[in-house]
Amino acid sequence: MKSIIRNYIFILISSLLFLSLSACDSKTDNLSIKAYDANDMLLAESVSKVTNGIVSAEMLLEREYQQGDYLVIQGAQYLNIQLDENIRSSDIYAPNGRFNFPIPFKENGNNYSPESYTGKQHQIVVKHSQKEHLSKYRNLALNTFDIRGESDFYPHATSNSEYKEMSIFAAINAIDGNVLNTKHGYWPFQSWGPHKIDSLWFKIEFGREVLVNKLVIVNRAEYEKEHDSYWEQVHAEFSDGTSELIQIGETHLPQKIEIPPHNTSWIKFSEFKGHKDLWNSWIELEVWGNDK
Repeated sequence: MKSIIRNYIFILISSLLFLSLSACDSKTDNLSIKAYDANDMLLAESVSKVTNGIVSAEMLLEREYQQGDYLVIQGAQYLNIQLDENIRSSDIYAPNGRFNFPIPFKENGNNYSPESYTGKQHQIVVKHSQKEHLSKYRNLALNTFDIRGESDFYPHATSNSEYKEMSIFAAINAIDGNVLNTKHGYWPFQSWGPHKIDSLWFKIEFGREVLVNKLVIVNRAEYEKEHDSYWEQVHAEFSDGTSELIQIGETHLPQKIEIPPHNTSWIKFSEFKGHKDLWNSWIELEVWGNDK
């Protein structure tokens, strides 16, 4: 009964949020993509066009990427981005209506497919996110283009531990949408793989308040070779000042965890309790809810 009431309240709040979202629009008619080299020299740029009412900008960058190359995207807060043709698009939020994207290079690219960010032609597409999509119940944590360290676009994942600071064990791997979990290592088996420390934490930031009521956790599950165990319990703290104790089991399958609705701009996981003294890792963390 509590679950039914909780879901009813969540649906009611979501409907009110949709009305609020429909009443405002952070978009402009001017999207742009600019590519720069390490010396801040402009390499190429593209401005927006409107097709069937959707504002977008597209660029074909004909250049082999070099160390220090980066993109600058600007023109809206809510965007759907595809910054490499080999990686699926993501909905992101840029509070300032602008963000920088450093091109992953060498070791920082080991958690992507080998074709990503390579070659002499790169197709980049950004679009205004549609309000109808933003109101949908969806995984708010997904960002296939999240970057390590500081970021000015969201969702964004960080941790105080990534094994040997290797990209294949970076926090961002837990929100990239890849869920193959029977091995560890290079793509497509990248994971958030921390050291064995007591003060461990993992944080997902949304950049604005969202309404959430469900987590989905995919363990890295190399159990048969006694390589992996799992965290059976973790503490989840929300920006609204509340917290939840999350119970996790041993399985290869995604684990759906219903939680009370929270208006939150971030979730921080800490107090990880491992089942065995083996390696513990998350392949993927999903946070389900609605944009506000």
